[in-house]
Amino acid sequence: MLNPDFAIIVNITATEGVDPDALVRRARDIGARAIASQQPDLFQAACEKYTIANLPSQNGRDYPVGQVVDALVAARQAGQPLVINFDPDSPEDQEALEELNLWMHKYGHAANDGAPSKLTANADGAFLLTNRHASYQDYLFVKKPFTDEIEVAGLDQEPNRVEWIDGRVDCPYTFEKKILKITLPIVESPFTWQVIRIQEHRPEDDIAETEF
Repeated sequence: MLNPDFAIIVNITATEGVDPDALVRRARDIGARAIASQQPDLFQAACEKYTIANLPSQNGRDYPVGQVVDALVAARQAGQPLVINFDPDSPEDQEALEELNLWMHKYGHAANDGAPSKLTANADGAFLLTNRHASYQDYLFVKKPFTDEIEVAGLDQEPNRVEWIDGRVDCPYTFEKKILKITLPIVESPFTWQVIRIQEHRPEDDIAETEF
């Protein structure tokens, strides 16, 4: 079973004459936590250097620019990794990797650490992931064009904070009858898929401050 934290696996399809260190560093820099190839031994030293998993060749796909982020989001919604084929000599593959790079620099934490959530949203296409390492953090994925308001169901208590990840802009909200109603303020962003972080109430929030 693959590590669930592998949001992206870069499946290197051509290895002749490549620079293993440069390729693994490139994969690491876009937020991938695993590479795959038909020659794992060739990449072992670089994977150890950059702390990336080194896997045997995977059954990947070619994703063009304009579709690769959609594919990543769909994979994470299903609890699966995106396995993207990468030929270092292909300009199209380089462009697709760069598109992933730009998106992951904003939302990589949500993509890598998010797991399918019990929470639900009422907007078309919107869904939530919950951080598998810090279960009080949820990520609401929304796609342009946005609605003015989204309702999230499944929370037991009012959250501490709701914000756009990009720019950390607070989102006004109300919480009644276990329904979180979030108003989406306009934010300037080039990304079609964007993410709202919901920080839930934590047990330590109830601990009274001790005075000495």
